[in-house]
Amino acid sequence: MTGRIVGSVVLLAAMTVVYLVTVWTTAGQRVDQRVYEAMYGADSWRDLLHRVGFQRVTDPRLWLIAAVVVIVLGLLARRRGSIIALLVLPALGVVIARMLRTEILPRPELLDIARAAFNTFPSGHTAAAAGCVAAAIRAAPRVVAPVVAVVGAMWTTVVGQGLMEVGAHRPSDIVGSLFMVGAAMILVPDSTRSGVPPGVAALTAVVAAIGPVVWAVHTGHLVLAAIGVVAAGVFALLTAGIGTPARRGVPLAEPFVPQSRWVAGR
Repeated sequence: MTGRIVGSVVLLAAMTVVYLVTVWTTAGQRVDQRVYEAMYGADSWRDLLHRVGFQRVTDPRLWLIAAVVVIVLGLLARRRGSIIALLVLPALGVVIARMLRTEILPRPELLDIARAAFNTFPSGHTAAAAGCVAAAIRAAPRVVAPVVAVVGAMWTTVVGQGLMEVGAHRPSDIVGSLFMVGAAMILVPDSTRSGVPPGVAALTAVVAAIGPVVWAVHTGHLVLAAIGVVAAGVFALLTAGIGTPARRGVPLAEPFVPQSRWVAGR
């Protein structure tokens, strides 16, 4: 549990840094806004983005499919009570993102911005998309989790692209939501059949980042590479076996019990 708490704190700290730099500094707001305006109205496969990414985030069918995937993968990994948490957390993440954006986190007016001057941090749509992916990763057996992370990083990048192209969110909103989702999902305990070794998790992060980076180069929007790398890192971290319990009936190590010569002689 200690390892999961530390991981959650680190991810929350990363989210806080993104917010403080991009929202509370003039330089951060300027860069964030410039990238946002460069993405706004872009036509990089707009129809594909809407079919695959943006509109389906609020589609009830997405939540139904995500729920079925989490339940099936959770049963394969022999999870029990944690399946309920994995089903609830994605929806809860959307609610938290909305509360943070509208009620808790202010946005100072450091620049003269004509469009989208209001606070948009963090992104609820990203929280929904990333939350569904993260729940599937945490539910999946160790053989399947890296595959879900690779596919999920690419899909989340496409969702983020759609959000920026329609002018709904800035890049910082998407990155902040990814860290927020990771901080919540990493707290869900591993099962005996989930959690990959650190080396496999690191390799998963590298492989998961390839698709978004290639897509960013292809579309000419390098900000997508940054979003994809963050998504790959967060999702890969969720595949790691942090505090994975030993299999039932198999201790982690044989206890050492010293014996006297008299006992040994008997």
